[in-house]
Amino acid sequence: MNGITRDEPMFNEDQIRELTRSVEPHDFDRIAPPAMVWNNIIAEVEVETATSEADARRTATGGRARRTQHWFQKSSSSMLAIAAATLLMVGVVAAVVARNDEPPVEFATALMTDTDLPVPTSETAQARVVCDDNTCSVEVDLTGLPDAGADADLELWVINSDVSDMHTLGFVTGETGTFELPFGVTADDFPIVDISIEPRDGVEAHSGQSVLRGVFNNT
Repeated sequence: MNGITRDEPMFNEDQIRELTRSVEPHDFDRIAPPAMVWNNIIAEVEVETATSEADARRTATGGRARRTQHWFQKSSSSMLAIAAATLLMVGVVAAVVARNDEPPVEFATALMTDTDLPVPTSETAQARVVCDDNTCSVEVDLTGLPDAGADADLELWVINSDVSDMHTLGFVTGETGTFELPFGVTADDFPIVDISIEPRDGVEAHSGQSVLRGVFNNT
């Protein structure tokens, strides 16, 4: 191959010394690249950075928009549910108020006097049975309280027609009063309304000392 064999060197000693002498120490110094190279690199980096930041902002904004839209949709649904519940409650309250504003219905009235009773009095009373959606009561208006004495009270009763059964409604302490009828007790079954003088002797039964009495008539 061009007269060179494997055993022959490519350069002789004189040629190697010449090549070595031609290499100077400054040949190994680092050469700074031109300023334009650095400027181009910086410009490319700035463009890539700006592009990445813009993409990140778009992604974040899109996420916020989706979250905002989801929140708004969720909030709108919640607000509609609350509004519907509020309207329902307003309707219920209005219905209850309207029902409660309705006056009680009067079913029966009675004039109470001392006629044929063991204890005379100059006072009289008007009694009436009124009912609302829940209960029935006896309302009593007296011209004045009969004298019960120092050791007795006035007590209101309803009694059946043959005087075999009766229910106490409570003590009469004023010239007007409202007394709730027990459950199942009606003016039809217990038409007699009675006020008695009850001694404070611990006996719960009727004393037999009636001072005012009347009979309910349906209205």
